[in-house]
Amino acid sequence: MKGKLMKRRILCLFLVFCLFLTGCSGISLGKSEGERFDEYTEAIFKEEIAQNTINLHYTLAYPENYGITDYDISLGEFTMEDFEDSADELEKMKKELERFDRSRLNEEQKLTYDLFMDYVDTELPVADLYLYTELLSPLKGYQSSLPVLLAEYTFRKKQDIEDYLLLLEEIDDVFENIMVFEKAKADAGLFMPDFAIDGTIEQCEQFIEDPENNYMIEVFNDKIDAFSGLSEEEKDAYKERNKTLITTEVVDGYQMLIEELSDLKGSGVNDRGLYYYDDGVRYYEYLIRTGVGTDESVEDLQERTWDYILSCFMNMYESMEENPDVYDGLYDYEYPLTDPDEIMKDLMEKTKVDFPVPPEVDYTIKYVHPSMEEHESPAFYLTPPIDDIENNVIYINRKDLDDEIYTTIAHEGYPGHLYQTVSTSEHGLSLARNLFSYSGYSEGWATYVEMYSYGISGLDEDVADILAWENGVNLGISAYIDMGIHYDGWDLQDVKDFLADFGIEDGETSKEIYELIVEEPSYYLTYFIGYLELLKLRDKAENKLKEDFTLKDFHKFIIEIGPAPFYIIEDRMDDWIREQK
Repeated sequence: MKGKLMKRRILCLFLVFCLFLTGCSGISLGKSEGERFDEYTEAIFKEEIAQNTINLHYTLAYPENYGITDYDISLGEFTMEDFEDSADELEKMKKELERFDRSRLNEEQKLTYDLFMDYVDTELPVADLYLYTELLSPLKGYQSSLPVLLAEYTFRKKQDIEDYLLLLEEIDDVFENIMVFEKAKADAGLFMPDFAIDGTIEQCEQFIEDPENNYMIEVFNDKIDAFSGLSEEEKDAYKERNKTLITTEVVDGYQMLIEELSDLKGSGVNDRGLYYYDDGVRYYEYLIRTGVGTDESVEDLQERTWDYILSCFMNMYESMEENPDVYDGLYDYEYPLTDPDEIMKDLMEKTKVDFPVPPEVDYTIKYVHPSMEEHESPAFYLTPPIDDIENNVIYINRKDLDDEIYTTIAHEGYPGHLYQTVSTSEHGLSLARNLFSYSGYSEGWATYVEMYSYGISGLDEDVADILAWENGVNLGISAYIDMGIHYDGWDLQDVKDFLADFGIEDGETSKEIYELIVEEPSYYLTYFIGYLELLKLRDKAENKLKEDFTLKDFHKFIIEIGPAPFYIIEDRMDDWIREQK
């Protein structure tokens, strides 16, 4: 999970673009094409990142070092006007980008240029579908992410404390804007089904169940006590102010959500997938391209997914046939390590063989508060600011803590999200690239290394292989159901029938899977298809380079290029392969 709060792909461009692209202001006179392009993209970055204080804080620890000193405290607007104006802003951006001579940019600038242009070309065709966006959902909605991100809001200086408290005052206002948007969705026949409303309401109720003992009060008090330079009187005043805001503004905001969502129950006209909306399939294809980062057709992705599932079953069958004893080993296996900190240290050492050594950083492993366990992810990593990558946080959900903690830590920590983030950051990507989020790249990488981690976990080799294949099958099945529901129109019975073919006949399990996928279209594809895309790139590099191929070199290439759509990465990899020969 990324640490950026609802970072919509619609950039809020309030710049006077010609300021950076013409000589009338005098700013660009005598500048090279590359210098002008850097000015242009950095100006977009600074303007956009300052629009949302959460995004600003989680992207830059010290914004003043980047010339950002005057900004409004805001959780984001999320107004209808913001969404409606997106097409015009995208058209402006495209015209400005086309005025640059791409051939005169260096390689990193060309990549940034291509990402901006790809963003515009991906967003423009679906700019009219903004009401398909869902801001609230039990798993990934705004109301779910906000408490964790506020609880982890780092106090580096006194201004951060003031900013945080002002953000709490904004919660009820931003929720009001979100509900205006949700009502527009309802009027357009695009509102969420009742089971999604129930899940969202339940989560809100759990969060505000005991306002006086809300965990955000406890966390805030601990941070204030640890903050140096405050008098006892100042600390007490801050604590009291925070508690008052939590028990009034925050609780009132969540209570308003509960009441407004309750009133909208029954207004959803579709409790099935995107397939059943007029433009649902088109929107789903957009989600796959923008979220997963692939330009393949859904039919091709379905075929690749099915082939992978079958290959895993074949591998498991052959392994058990060659070693019948492995079957018994699957019932009583135990990972040598189960403590998260010990696992991190073990992974940091073992991954040195196939992964470049990352910069030295600190990390903290925390546990999701009980009030958020029911609807929070099994684990997640909070992306640190680009100017403070030394401090990292991984959250683990005790509710979902199981025997697979070793591979979970690999996914979130080393060599997963934490490793990828700090390693890529070391290579100095352009500031503007931090505006883009590519879940297929980040979750695909984390899934890829999670699968790798089975082999270094200390388990019996055959047992580890089968567990990895089993994990791959589970992800593949979920991804296939995702495409079945949203692209082919599967209903709950179709999902039950499909799962029954794999021996899963528990109706409640089928219902839970079905409802989650209806609520979060393409969610599983970011993990699974992202993983398949990395396997495809690795196979291509290995086939082309043959004896010159090494895993460490391939991983180095993927890390250094950084987050991007896979079709853009593959173009760069072709050049990289030629350089390796």
